[in-house]
Amino acid sequence: MADDHIVTATVAANVAETDPIVLRESDSRRLVFKPMLVDQAEAPVRGYFVWQRKKKADNWEDITGKSLTSLKSGEGYSLELRSSEVAALVEGLEARKELYEKFGISPGQHNYLAGAGLPDLVLKLVEEPDSELAKVLRELDPDSLLNLGRTVDISKLDQLLGEWDANENNNDEDFWQDLLKRNAWVFSQLTGSPVVLLQEKAYVGGKGISNTGGGQIDYLLANELTENVALVEIKTPGAALCDKEYRNRAYPPGEDVVGGVVQVLTYRDTFLREIHNLRQDAETFQAHDPRCYLIVGQIASVSKDTDIVQSFELFRAAQSGVQILTFDEVRARLRGIREALSEPETEEPEAPPEVDASDLF
Repeated sequence: MADDHIVTATVAANVAETDPIVLRESDSRRLVFKPMLVDQAEAPVRGYFVWQRKKKADNWEDITGKSLTSLKSGEGYSLELRSSEVAALVEGLEARKELYEKFGISPGQHNYLAGAGLPDLVLKLVEEPDSELAKVLRELDPDSLLNLGRTVDISKLDQLLGEWDANENNNDEDFWQDLLKRNAWVFSQLTGSPVVLLQEKAYVGGKGISNTGGGQIDYLLANELTENVALVEIKTPGAALCDKEYRNRAYPPGEDVVGGVVQVLTYRDTFLREIHNLRQDAETFQAHDPRCYLIVGQIASVSKDTDIVQSFELFRAAQSGVQILTFDEVRARLRGIREALSEPETEEPEAPPEVDASDLF
């Protein structure tokens, strides 16, 4: 009863229904467990048992019965599972937990193929890198390999942008923290350098003798080539970019904007002072005047007021130590990459025909 593939469909921002786990089945009846994925890292699967009957066209419908709340004193229900059914239930729950750990909850409907359901050639490629398929791929011409890589990149971008768009007004900072962690390649696009996520929620020092007061930066990045670090702090898309008017069409930065700037600079200062205590023996990251980034708010929230936009732009242009980006600016960058990848390559123009100089005279 193992799942060759699992279909998920979101029913709320952080909840997705999945295929039922079939435990017992006859021609007209079956017992299933209906799992749901919830955005809780420690316990991401919940659900319920239900009997179903087969309708026409091989569709199944739930058989509704009495609610447990209608039971009288001394009454009850008993549901006994055979050992094979318990094994199927455990296997199905573990498969869905593993799916959540790998992909999280993606908006819309998705069909995930399990390893057991992969074509033999694909499994052979994964398990035997020296297999015949691997050799064939290595012999592909550069254009074919480029197209294959472009297809994979587009798929990754589409999945990220779909989840981003479905949650553009989600002001749960933990959600955005997890989304960017699962798509850490985005940071290379933001910084313009090949970077890796060195640590999420990285401790940057600052604790006193009471073991309190330390700081945690949202993301600590490291340049793959130089090993120099960068610090990234995020807020939420709903954070206000500017506060109410100060005077004469001048608007001070919003609380999360100015607070985020001071916060990331404070983390940077503490990190530089305590780097020798923070670096472990096996760690080689460097801290040569590390760059700082703050992702906060959305330009779209103020775009209709040119005075507010001007105040915000003047403020962030004056920040020499922190680069401020908004959530919709990050999304626009990703969309630009997506469009660039999907554009067909233009053929090089033909060289003009050679002209004999004698023909000119």
